[in-house]
Amino acid sequence: MYLFRFSNAENSAMALARPERMRWTLSGPDAGASAIELPRRAVTAPALILFAMFLVFAGVLVVELRELHPAAVNSLSDLAEMLFRLFWILGWSLGVLVLGALSVLLGFYREALYIREGRLVSAPRIGPLRMLAEYDLARIRNLRLEPQAGATTARVRFDYGEGSRNLGDLMPRTEAEKIVALIRAALPSSPAVPPEPAAAPPQAHDAPPEEPAQPLSPGAVLALVAANAVPLLGVLLGGWRLDQVMVLFWAESAVVAFYTLAKMAVVGRWLALPAGLFFLAHFGAFMAIHFLFIYDLFVRGTGAAGREPGAYEALTEVFAPLWPALLALFLSHGVSFALNFLGRAEHRGMKLAALMASPYKRVVLMQLTLIFGGWMALLLHDARPALALLIALKIAADVHAHRRERALSLP
Repeated sequence: MYLFRFSNAENSAMALARPERMRWTLSGPDAGASAIELPRRAVTAPALILFAMFLVFAGVLVVELRELHPAAVNSLSDLAEMLFRLFWILGWSLGVLVLGALSVLLGFYREALYIREGRLVSAPRIGPLRMLAEYDLARIRNLRLEPQAGATTARVRFDYGEGSRNLGDLMPRTEAEKIVALIRAALPSSPAVPPEPAAAPPQAHDAPPEEPAQPLSPGAVLALVAANAVPLLGVLLGGWRLDQVMVLFWAESAVVAFYTLAKMAVVGRWLALPAGLFFLAHFGAFMAIHFLFIYDLFVRGTGAAGREPGAYEALTEVFAPLWPALLALFLSHGVSFALNFLGRAEHRGMKLAALMASPYKRVVLMQLTLIFGGWMALLLHDARPALALLIALKIAADVHAHRRERALSLP
């Protein structure tokens, strides 16, 4: 007797069933496998729409690439604008690749089911490339039809482990009944193991005590403060100007982005490649515009006149005096990465989406501090006290952001 479920609310909340084994292959089904025919999905219209979007997006990409003129970069402002366009093109290219991949997927996608050696094998394929997902027949539960559209069509669905999944797409009910009957005939004849009774809700006295928040790593905090002390010494003893301090802390945002990519590689592995390129595209564009703002407002100044220096000359003038502080900031974030993210296993349980968002929170807090201190320094005749206060505020903001990152990493 078939089990029918008319509400999809409960099913949609369930996770996708994880197969016992999954692999890619270019060969067909193994000898001895019993094939179950699935109705072909109606994907022609969506595939054509996606392909049309792919052509439009690819056309825009070609136009943007043709309008790039690296030889026209004569100043640091030109370089920042060029970098912004390159990062934008990188992000747009990812969209073109996704649309192209989805067009191919829908245009050449086929599905098949096989039963072999006590396992149900789902075998979707794109051309000759197949993905085999194997499910143990003895562990399949609640094999059912889910009627749709006035019970004339239905989906085939089953529960497995902690999730559930569909077999094929919406199909005529008669076809769905045949598929269910074939799978039921292959199920083991032994009675299914009854589900375990639901555990009683924990009592108040049984609740485990909350783990106290882990303190900050002294080494990481010391490295953070020491790195920020380098520009403080530069202001008090080396005569560093406001524009140099602003550029230095802009560069720290690039250091944060570098270690964010490293964290994404640890957490996401192969998935970090597309996610990392997407992060690099939008964060890189943000950094390019941010640098253009700092350069025009603080480095050249709003009242600058005359020819703007060349890009190489301007980069050398801006960054050459800052290399000790840049190295210190890079090493301090590296210490935090090694001691906290790897050494204290903060990467466990972290998600790629949270890692991608974390630099923005830190950078926004840091830049608000810099803008406030920067305007205060501009208003004073002697900028050294204001710059010292600016760096002190920056250190406080960094430690606060550091504490929040540690708190978010706790289970």
